[in-house]
Amino acid sequence: MSEEVYQQESSCSHDCSSCASSCGSKQPSKEDFLVPMNQYSRVRKVIGVVSGKGGVGKSFVTSYLSVLLNRKGYKTAILDADVTGPSIPKAFGIHKLAEANELGLLPEITKNGIELMSVNLLLENEETPVVWRGPVIASTVKQFWSEVVWGDVDYMFVDMPPGTGDVPLTVFQSLPLDGIIVLTSPQELVSMIVGKAVNMAKEMNIPILGLVENYSYIECGNCKERISVFGKSHIDEISKKYGIPVLAKLPIDPSIAEAIDGGNVEDLQGSWLDEAADTIAKILPVETAKKSEYVKIAVASTEAGNVSEHFGHCENFTVYELEGDNLLNREVIKNTGSGHEEVANLMKELGVNVVICGGIGAPAMSLLMEYGILVVPGMQGDVDIAAAAYLDGAVYNGEMDSDCDSGACSSCAGNCGKRF
Repeated sequence: MSEEVYQQESSCSHDCSSCASSCGSKQPSKEDFLVPMNQYSRVRKVIGVVSGKGGVGKSFVTSYLSVLLNRKGYKTAILDADVTGPSIPKAFGIHKLAEANELGLLPEITKNGIELMSVNLLLENEETPVVWRGPVIASTVKQFWSEVVWGDVDYMFVDMPPGTGDVPLTVFQSLPLDGIIVLTSPQELVSMIVGKAVNMAKEMNIPILGLVENYSYIECGNCKERISVFGKSHIDEISKKYGIPVLAKLPIDPSIAEAIDGGNVEDLQGSWLDEAADTIAKILPVETAKKSEYVKIAVASTEAGNVSEHFGHCENFTVYELEGDNLLNREVIKNTGSGHEEVANLMKELGVNVVICGGIGAPAMSLLMEYGILVVPGMQGDVDIAAAAYLDGAVYNGEMDSDCDSGACSSCAGNCGKRF
């Protein structure tokens, strides 16, 4: 052993996290495995939904938690990491292929504004089996994090495959998880399986937010008696053993299966997971825009009053100033810029917070984001409706509601939420 190496080892505190040396005894930290987030995305909190075994309703819990937090006014998203058994798109009734542009892969967006990415959105046929080996599946999950343009997200839920294999390990190591929810069912055998998932999370230093038991009981429609179809629940014993709170005990309810099978999870009404959603918002708080806040939105516009397909070469910008629900001012400003840098600087000078457009190049988007301006690409149709749709938390694709015959909000007596 050389004198230099001996001196290094003799003075080693064994705290690798604070050491700049590259000696052979240094262990990699968690940060060394993290995959960088897509540069056009900002995801504040990432929550994994895990189970030790399959068939316990993990996708329902993932979907409905995202729906509940979305109803609270948070921007939510779901990364479907169950690559070989993807079911998230079906729960929301989305069956089309995801699209991409020069910025990356674009998530599909549900009718209430929840963003999704799943391998089923990349397959021509939803029933095509994903016959891939572990490393390929793990790589796909990492790509969903780094190559999808998620935009601005408050809570992202990751629907994990069951067990403690390649993909759960990849998610634990590669994504900046803020916590996990462990899902189980009443059978006694499951307590051992739950223990494996809990111990894996503890070894990886991932906080466990709580336990959810599914199929806990069925309620008689006449006398309201709760019947334990799968035997006595053991969730409270597991909770006591590991010191983890129970967030919910979910019933066997036909309305849940009907909503999932019909792609209508966003229309489902039930208080089963309200406490779990409240706990997430309390333990992992994020700041959301308040109704009293001032916002200035610029929509790239054509002379005809539609969203322009090109940010940098649009004819005008329709600029809205709002204080909460109150429209303070609406004006049309001529686009005086000649190139993405000049147009981006124009937005900065105008004090714009949000830019809405049809298409935008990577350099322009990067510069706007550098200025702290949120970019919402992919919009179409009437500028007023597009801006209102953004404020409602949805993305307008140019299609009118079935009862809207003109899109002329100024002559409309309706109260659809799209009217200025």
